[in-house]
Amino acid sequence: MNERKRPPMHLRTLGERLRYCRRQMGWTQEQLAVQAGTNQAVIQKIENGKSLRPRKIDEIASVLEVNPAWLMFGDEKATPLTDDARELAELWMGLSAADREQVLAEVRRLARKNAC
Repeated sequence: MNERKRPPMHLRTLGERLRYCRRQMGWTQEQLAVQAGTNQAVIQKIENGKSLRPRKIDEIASVLEVNPAWLMFGDEKATPLTDDARELAELWMGLSAADREQVLAEVRRLARKNAC
């Protein structure tokens, strides 16, 4: 997105940011998919919010000429997720609300322990 205007700050989701960037390039979902080495259904799922941790995010960001961290999280300064962090995020999405609370409490406990 070098010479195009800076993306608006109101883009809150991965899907909104992806759709915005794709349209700025003047591409259809199919054209973006071909450029990123994936298929149109993958792009559609991301834009519709049905794929929150796409495997091809680095390739998609590269062809859209944006930072992968911005595309995923809306944060230019975010660091890319490690494989472990991605796995944790995927597992997290499958947990019930009660299990998430339990896991979060344990992670906070461990973080406090390691901060000392």
